[in-house]
Amino acid sequence: MFSTSWVLQYTEPDCEANLPESLHEVVVDTRKISAPHSLFVALKGPKFDGHDFVDRALEAGAVCLVNKTWEPERKGPFIRVEDTLDALQSLAAAWRARFGIPVIGITGSNGKTIVKEMLSSILARRFTVWRSPGSFNSQVGVALSVLGLREGHQVAIIEAGISENGEMDRLEAMIRPTHGVLTSIGTAHAAGLKTKENTAIEKLKLFKRLSGALVAPETPEVQAHNTSPRTLWFSPEIASELGAKPSCTYQPISARARLKLQDGSEFEVPINAAGAHNAMNALVAAMMASELGLTKDEIIGGLSAFGYAPMRLEIHTTSNWVTLINDAYSSDPVSARSALSTLSFYGANARKIAILGDMLDLGALSEDAHRELGRDIPGFGVDLLLTLGPLAKSIGSSAVQAGMPAPNVRSFDSIERLSEFLDGELESGDVVLFKGSQALELDRVASGLLESVAPTRLYVDLEAIRQNVQAIKTRIQGTRLMAVVKSFAYGNDATRVSQTLVREGIDALAVAYADEAIPLRNRGLNLPILVTNTLGGEADKIVKYDLMALVGSVPVLDDLERHASYRGKAVEVHVEVDTGMGRLGVKSKDVLEFAKEILKRPSLRLVGLMTHFASADMAQDDAYTTKQLALFDEAIVALRSAGIEPEWVHAANTAAAWRVPAARYNLVRVGLGLYGYHPSADVEEWAKDTSPALKFATQVIHVKDVEPGESISYGRTYIAESKRRIATIAAGYNDGFSRFMSNGGEVLIRGKRAQVVGNVCMDVSMVDVTEISGVEVGDEVVIFGTQDSAEISVDEIAHRGSTINYEVLCKISPRVRRIFIE
Repeated sequence: MFSTSWVLQYTEPDCEANLPESLHEVVVDTRKISAPHSLFVALKGPKFDGHDFVDRALEAGAVCLVNKTWEPERKGPFIRVEDTLDALQSLAAAWRARFGIPVIGITGSNGKTIVKEMLSSILARRFTVWRSPGSFNSQVGVALSVLGLREGHQVAIIEAGISENGEMDRLEAMIRPTHGVLTSIGTAHAAGLKTKENTAIEKLKLFKRLSGALVAPETPEVQAHNTSPRTLWFSPEIASELGAKPSCTYQPISARARLKLQDGSEFEVPINAAGAHNAMNALVAAMMASELGLTKDEIIGGLSAFGYAPMRLEIHTTSNWVTLINDAYSSDPVSARSALSTLSFYGANARKIAILGDMLDLGALSEDAHRELGRDIPGFGVDLLLTLGPLAKSIGSSAVQAGMPAPNVRSFDSIERLSEFLDGELESGDVVLFKGSQALELDRVASGLLESVAPTRLYVDLEAIRQNVQAIKTRIQGTRLMAVVKSFAYGNDATRVSQTLVREGIDALAVAYADEAIPLRNRGLNLPILVTNTLGGEADKIVKYDLMALVGSVPVLDDLERHASYRGKAVEVHVEVDTGMGRLGVKSKDVLEFAKEILKRPSLRLVGLMTHFASADMAQDDAYTTKQLALFDEAIVALRSAGIEPEWVHAANTAAAWRVPAARYNLVRVGLGLYGYHPSADVEEWAKDTSPALKFATQVIHVKDVEPGESISYGRTYIAESKRRIATIAAGYNDGFSRFMSNGGEVLIRGKRAQVVGNVCMDVSMVDVTEISGVEVGDEVVIFGTQDSAEISVDEIAHRGSTINYEVLCKISPRVRRIFIE
């Protein structure tokens, strides 16, 4: 992605050695190195020093950017500079200068990330959007965000956060926004910025060179110091009714807001994020989207697709059905109220337990802020309030004064006592929120509860999925995208993944059977859903839930027509053309006759035509793919000759979407590629901008020494030839850790490979850790994914089992906990 000569030009090194011609990506964490020739930047902070990990980065094939004080102990590619952070930011500023697209800079005391996500969801209706991953808004995070820009992105949204005077100047030099959004001026990070006026002065520095508009709250502090040539003001308060200026009202019962934009247009939108403050966030996002030319329908569609998933927040359900909402990374008054809204939303009629820790970094405002938050607690419907820390204790006392029953409020001075209380208190159905500043380590309590019930997990990186979608959209250049989420979204939970995909602006979903689509509809996903295996016996479900049906036989048409007529609905159908897959569908020569059969039925609408490739992932079989395309084109011509023009014409699967431009028509279907995996090496060659989104991991649950001659597991297929140290791991074939991993398969423990010994059992397996020092109960075991700088890929496992990566993913058991990471 980056030529080495270009990197050297902007880092001005005093020394370099053994450099390749180009560099693939820029990383600051050795665990994120995904390809050789990545540039690892060794940063130094108050509690860490990246130079301690240089050897690990070099082992992974990276080029290391190091400070001048570093001395190489062995040969390896490196670039030595005066200061690595300065060099990283210089690279980011130079990279930003290469792009002439609209770049929206977002800052504010609160709401930056959720406004960014809302705005991205809207803009994705028309553009290929790049946005800061997660909450990458720091001096390092902004640099990495900017360096993520790629050719093909049409608009970028970069988030900027500061806590001290002078920090924004460096961020502005990297972002160089053309448009700006200032969400709010409040008390977050008040200890560093002191006053609201100074906060406004510092944050407005991001917008000193705008060529487009700034969206900003109409407050005295902002008005006094704003210098932007074009400012779109909004009222910072929720109105009871809309006035003359941009504003919004909020209806908490229906969770809808009415927005008034700068052009005077008014419309209602759903607020899929609990809390009135998110109605204001929606207004801000809508105002910027309108300024960039998006229509009312696009704004409504984008906000409808947006789902509340605050960065750093994880939601888990334990085996005894306790829902844990873990947002214990940071806390301030606004984000705490947002988290309580999330508890209220997800808790519904369940018992809602709020665990709130000290809100640090509030300076002189601290005492009042904690008491004010406490007075609001009863309004969120909290049933049990638990506080941790001396400051948070005042939250509890204020909550009692505001009407919360005193027996329902408890204060704790240590996480150990809090954990002991929770062990005896939690019941099935409870919904529990963990919210507090990171220094309290409140997340340890949440993690402890999760550890006790879910030793084997599949981690799903939603940000990686988002980036993969954008990479695919860049490749297909404006062609519509149908996300295939059949088979539990390839083993990942179709509902949660689909909510993320919809926010990225996909056009439709596809499932295998009607039953897979029902949970998606029940969660409010209203975009088109295609059922690819339409069974006559399930025609009633297709009609009832407004699904599209893939058809290829007359009896199925009859069943669909009968149920649609009974319900007074019209069913949209796609015709499958069998061009050589030999599985389902009608031959190309019979397509016109079959289409006429559809047109005879008044309750059916022919809206789509598709085919499926047999070997588009195999370069050596491209002649066969070309033959299939020719037959599909014959079917298209036959319909057009009769005046039939389906709205959806699609042939490309993941492989063809990447490799065969002629197969894209006006829609492509992508499934496996959404997760950063590929059907073949030929496809992977085209898809280097994607990254794996999944990590399958478990734990060591027992460690023991085995003497020579002792056997391991069923069938005694392994007998120790010497004294060995054996670890038992909590994964077996019922979890998706297949028996073909017996006697030779490998896992990662402490960043090193450990070989499976004996036969894999139903619930556990055994691995040899003799050569790995210090292995103990509780250690993480990675089945596939990365650990430190080591990796085991899904493809490696599939190769061992003489199968394909699809099967490995789809066989991960439902009992494996899915953990979604934002």
